[in-house]
Amino acid sequence: MELSPTSAKKGTSDSNVLTNGDLLQKILLRLGCPSSLVSAALTSKLWLHGASKQAGYPPGLLGIYVSSAGITSSEFIPLLQPDASSPEASAVLADFGFGNLPTPNVWDCRNGVVLFEFGGNGETFHHAGLAVRSPLLYPDMDKPTVLPQAPQLLTFSEYPHDMLLPADHGDGTLCYRVDVRTSESKNMVTVVVCVLRSDSWAVHCIATGSLAKSPIQILPTTVLAGGKIYMATQAGYILGLDLGKEEFFIVDLPKGVELDQYPGNLVHCRGDDYVLYLFHVDSENRLNVWLRKMKDDHEHDDASTGSGSANNGWVLKDSISVRETCGHLMEQEGWETIGDGDEDAAVVTVVGAGDNAEFVFLELGITGIIVCMHLKTREVKKVYQREPDDDYLISVPPFMFVRPPILPVQDAHEGEATPHQE
Repeated sequence: MELSPTSAKKGTSDSNVLTNGDLLQKILLRLGCPSSLVSAALTSKLWLHGASKQAGYPPGLLGIYVSSAGITSSEFIPLLQPDASSPEASAVLADFGFGNLPTPNVWDCRNGVVLFEFGGNGETFHHAGLAVRSPLLYPDMDKPTVLPQAPQLLTFSEYPHDMLLPADHGDGTLCYRVDVRTSESKNMVTVVVCVLRSDSWAVHCIATGSLAKSPIQILPTTVLAGGKIYMATQAGYILGLDLGKEEFFIVDLPKGVELDQYPGNLVHCRGDDYVLYLFHVDSENRLNVWLRKMKDDHEHDDASTGSGSANNGWVLKDSISVRETCGHLMEQEGWETIGDGDEDAAVVTVVGAGDNAEFVFLELGITGIIVCMHLKTREVKKVYQREPDDDYLISVPPFMFVRPPILPVQDAHEGEATPHQE
C-alpha cells in the first residue's frame, strides 16, 4: 500500500496520521536516509516541510564541503547523524564524497548539485577536469558528469576567478565561469562571464569599466543572484555586475563596516526575493547581519562615482555576540586564554553561510574550530577542526536538502493534493 496524502481516504486512520504534521515528522525521523527524505518531500508541501526539518541541522543542512589550499582535496563532512540501525543512510552520506577522483576541489554547491574540478594543481585549470554531480538525487551514481573546459580563446586567464552554478537550469545553463582582470594604474576592471549550455561554451557577458576607487584586489567570494554578480573587494566595497546590462555598479558597505586585514571578517550571501545579505564580524567579535534589496543597486550607487546614500540601502537584521553564543566551546578549547595578549589569535572569521542568512559558519580564532550557528535559535555546533599546520584561507560551502520544484498543494478541507508550481 502506498502511504501518501493522496492514497489515504479522508477520516481514516491513515489520513489522520499522514496529514498530521507532528506525527508525520516523527515517522520521517525514522527513515534516517536522505534519499528517502527526498522521495517523501515530493509528495506534498506538508511532507516537504516535515522532511526538511529532519534533513540535518539546521533544518535542511545535510553537510559541508571543506576546501583549503592547505589540504589536498575538498572534504565532505556529514552533519546529518543517521540512526545506527540504518546502514543505508551511512552509505548514502559516504557517497557524497568524490571516490577515487584525484584532488577534487569544490567550486559551488546549489540545489543539490556540486560543481567541482579534479586532477588539477590549482594553477593550470585547463589541464584539470570539470564535473558536476547530484549525490542526493542520484546516490548510486558511480561517476560524475564530466563537463568540457571553456576554450582558452574565450578566457583571458589561466585560472578562473570563480565557477558558479545557476539558480535553476530552466534555460539549460549548466554553469558559469567568471574571469577578472584589474589594472591599478587606471582603476580599470574587465570581467568576462562564460556560460556552458548543451556541452558548448559561449561568452555570456563582457564588461569593462573605470572605477572611481581601485578595488585593490577582488576577493574570491562571489555571489550570483537576481541576474547579477556581486564580488567583495579589498578596497571595502562590493563590486556588482549586471549581466543583462553588462554594466558595473558599486555597493558601498554599511556605515561603520570595514574590511580589515582579515578578509574573512566580511562575507555576503544571496537571499530570496532579490535580497543580498552581508555577514560582518567587528573588532569586538560581534557578528552583524545586514540585508539590502537588490532593486536599490542602481538607485543608491554608481560605479563611476562610487557615491551612495547615507545608509547605502543596508538594514541591520541581527547583531550577535560570538563570545556569548560560543561560550561553551570557548571554555572547552581554552579560546579565551589563547587570545590573551594576542589579538590575532582571537580573531573570528566567517568561512561560509547559508542562503537567506539562515545559518553561518565561523572559525574561532587560532583554535581552528569551525562552528555552525543557526541565527534564529542561536544554537551553535562544532562541525570541523582545522589541521594545526593549515593556516590558509578556508571555505565551507553547505550542501542543502534539495527542494523539488513541482509539488502538490495539500487541500486542508478535502485532504487531497493537487499539482502546484513552486
